[in-house]
Amino acid sequence: MDALDRILSGVAEPRPRRPEPDAQPRKGLAVLTCMDARIDPLRLLDLDPGDAHVLRNAGGVVTTDVLESLAMSQERLGTRSVVVIHHTHCAGLAARLPEQSVEASLRAAVRLLRAAPDLPHRDHVRGLVLDTESGSLREVPTRDAAPARAPTSHGPPLSRCLWCKRAFDPRSSPRRRARRSYCGDPCRLAARAGRPAPF
Repeated sequence: MDALDRILSGVAEPRPRRPEPDAQPRKGLAVLTCMDARIDPLRLLDLDPGDAHVLRNAGGVVTTDVLESLAMSQERLGTRSVVVIHHTHCAGLAARLPEQSVEASLRAAVRLLRAAPDLPHRDHVRGLVLDTESGSLREVPTRDAAPARAPTSHGPPLSRCLWCKRAFDPRSSPRRRARRSYCGDPCRLAARAGRPAPF
């Protein structure tokens, strides 16, 4: 029996029922951090399940998916604040932004979120660095930093779909002619047929 088999066998066992938290985060907070298994963002911030939305990827960087998820979090589920947590000795940041320090990558992420037009609430975005050796968590000042530009290693800047108005990476569009116009085939076909945006 491998590790996943053991986990799933335990999940299948009956457990005492607990009240399910509401889908709307109680603290009005969204957290962006790395997928590193050593990081427990709820414990780091002294939060309980249901207090915040947590988004994770390699390095905790701002991507198209992150922007779309945060926009939905704010517009539909009432979050107002965003915390970005990067950490020392991060393989994700080393691979995605090899020329930037942890502090520099964190400042860039915070500035990108503060400048994101799709986010209705951008005034409360803050950045923290976790020292994985000591376990300490410290805030990195970002208020006086210059406006950010998208990291060059991420390719071209984001475009905005002509039909659904979402930001998207033009490289992800499946059709070469539509790369600067539509985020994907659903919107391209909806635009051709005059139907509402599918999102």
